[in-house]
Amino acid sequence: MSVVFDNPVQPVLAIPPDLAAWQQCETLLDPAGRWRTYLHRLAAMALQTWMQEEGDQAAQLWPPNDPSDVWPLVDGLALTLGTRRIVVVLSETIDAATLQVPQEWVDIPDWAADYYLAAHVDVDEQRLVLWGYTTHAQVKTQGVYEPSDRTYTLSDTDLIQDFSVFWVAQQLEQLQTASIAALPPLSTAQAEQLVERLVSTAEPRLEIPFAQWGALLSDRRWRQILLQRRQGRVPVDLGRWVSQVFEPGWRSLASLLPQTPSLAFRSAATRNEQISRGKLIWLNASSSEFVLVLRIRTAAGDGEVTPSGDRRSIQVQLFPSNAEVLPAGVTLALDVPETGERLQAVQAGAHDNFIQLPSFRCPPGQGFRVSVQLADAIFLEDFIS
Repeated sequence: MSVVFDNPVQPVLAIPPDLAAWQQCETLLDPAGRWRTYLHRLAAMALQTWMQEEGDQAAQLWPPNDPSDVWPLVDGLALTLGTRRIVVVLSETIDAATLQVPQEWVDIPDWAADYYLAAHVDVDEQRLVLWGYTTHAQVKTQGVYEPSDRTYTLSDTDLIQDFSVFWVAQQLEQLQTASIAALPPLSTAQAEQLVERLVSTAEPRLEIPFAQWGALLSDRRWRQILLQRRQGRVPVDLGRWVSQVFEPGWRSLASLLPQTPSLAFRSAATRNEQISRGKLIWLNASSSEFVLVLRIRTAAGDGEVTPSGDRRSIQVQLFPSNAEVLPAGVTLALDVPETGERLQAVQAGAHDNFIQLPSFRCPPGQGFRVSVQLADAIFLEDFIS
């Protein structure tokens, strides 16, 4: 049984600790995402049992393949019950008097639910209390939208708090779903750029416009790529570049900086150059956003790039993307990944249209880290030569 005691008005479900559920979450490096995922796993097991017992129907998790790639990125536990979709919003706040529904569950067409349930979860007391529910139309028409955290908020007086009628309502009620605007599709290049931008940000769901975030999140492939990249810094393997295999986001400089005629001259400055790629990076500093291009150029000392070569020659450069000069004070640095020790650094002046680190050589398989920093904004990328 999942119900702690008989309370048809506001069901109380048992959520005992589950070691297996916790172990499934341990691979997540982000503590907040790891804890949120664990809570959703506990709640999912309790809710599925309750729905089977009370509604005599098997509730399936949504997305059907595995929702664990959703939970680290956005709050909300979605289940499919018959033809209905139900989203349960968990809160650890004691005596919560409002339901705050993340915009993703309301305004992404494929994600919108029929019903939204408010739940209080108390891990110490090992219980989950369902205390209110509402519909999509009510969330859209009565909910107060808060742009700062992209949520729709309803007070407890706007919710139905008696679950004794929920089972009859969800089977018989003819729901009217509020209209939802379609999200513009993303090209592969756009998706790659957004993933690269969101890898290091603390709150990815608030970093970019909702239309872009919603389109990216609703695509399972890009959602998984984003989550995998956020698990940790997956080193860019320059050895794979020899075979023309490049990680997402790394493109030719001609495609990133087509209006910079002097690039061809700079690219030909060394006879040994064989491979050159760049990627867009974003820095939010001093209430302004700067878009830059990080470029890596690699070659072997004898003019041939081979995995078995003794040493690989590497050059790191930084360019402005949408301006004539770099922001003054931006720093490009080479660090040791394991210790953070700084090996080289260069800072842009007021009129620099690019900066570069002194070229360096290292054996294939050697790790290094490149950092770009402006004020308190920082971008990090790890590499394997």
